[in-house]
Amino acid sequence: MTNNLIEFDDGKIFIDTNIFIYFFRLHPRYSEISKQFFINLINGRFKGFTSTFVIEEILYILLIRSISDDFNKHPTEIIRENPNVIKKYTNKLHHVITILFSMDNLTILDTFTESFFLMINRMEYGLLTRDALYLVTMDQNNIQNIASFDSDFDQVDYIIRWGI
Repeated sequence: MTNNLIEFDDGKIFIDTNIFIYFFRLHPRYSEISKQFFINLINGRFKGFTSTFVIEEILYILLIRSISDDFNKHPTEIIRENPNVIKKYTNKLHHVITILFSMDNLTILDTFTESFFLMINRMEYGLLTRDALYLVTMDQNNIQNIASFDSDFDQVDYIIRWGI
C-alpha cells in the first residue's frame, strides 16, 4: 500500500527523480501533488534528501523532454544532427539547479564508491541499477521513507513509499 505523499509530515524522506520532474513539468495527475509536497518541505514539516545521481537524472530528463517538445524528431536524432542544440536549454537547466540547491530543508547526498557494490545486492528486490543505488543511499543515511510515484519500490519490505 502506498501512503499519500502530501500527508508525509515527520522525519526524513528520500525524494526520487519523478517527484522533481512533475514539480518542474506540468502533469494533470502528479504536478499539483508534487508542488504541495515541496511546499511542505520548504515549510519545514520534514527533512528531504536526494542524491547527486537524482540531480543528474532530473537534468537529463528535462533536457530530453524539452528537445522533444520543440522538435518533431526523437531527441537523440536532433542532438546527433546538431549537438549545438543543447546550448538552447542550458539557461533552463541552470535555473533548475539554482532552485534545487536553494531549497530549504533539502539535502543533496553524495554517492560513494562502495555504494555501487552494495547496489548490486539491492537489485535482489527487482530494482534497476538507479533505483537500487537510491535504496543504498537511503540505507547509508538511515532513511526509511521514499517520495516516489514508482511502484517498483513497493517490493522493498523495509521502506515506506509515499506517492498516490
